[in-house]
Amino acid sequence: MNTTSNDNILMMFEEINEKLDKTNQQIEKIEQKQPEVSNNNENLEIKSAIENLFENQSQRLYAIENAIRTQKRKIEVTSTSTFGMALFLSMMIFLLAMAVWNYSLRNQNATLSDNDLKFRYIQMQGNATAKDFAELDILFYFNRKSKKIKTLRKQVEVFEKNVKERAKLIEHEKRLKKEKERLDNKILHK
Repeated sequence: MNTTSNDNILMMFEEINEKLDKTNQQIEKIEQKQPEVSNNNENLEIKSAIENLFENQSQRLYAIENAIRTQKRKIEVTSTSTFGMALFLSMMIFLLAMAVWNYSLRNQNATLSDNDLKFRYIQMQGNATAKDFAELDILFYFNRKSKKIKTLRKQVEVFEKNVKERAKLIEHEKRLKKEKERLDNKILHK
């Protein structure tokens, strides 16, 4: 429960208690002004019933008020509170862990990208010797040259583009041959 709502509830209980006290005082004034009539026993019973009712209500309100006051807790998040410091430190540890994890994933992705490029380059060459592998290792690991890697990537991409175009042309040529054969067969059978 919020502390402001607890305070509001306590204020409401205090107002109810004040109203009950005022009502009790008004009843006592009325009783003092009226002369007692013949039904004295009835009046005494009503008076004691009303007093018991007000007393029970005020005891219940007092018990509820005490229960709210004892269970009222404030959670403060300040730089000097232990909860605030623990929260701050745990958030910092979490952010540090996320940064380390992000860095390791970035390195892993870079390694995978490099390995992919090396594989595609070897495919472009058609075969690879030990010397080719050594040159690639020097280029990517021992003496990394970003410009040379970019040119290598462009060469591989151009090669792959040419291969795709060549494959499309071959496929188109096959379709044309099949169409020619179908037309030749159609002409011969007529």
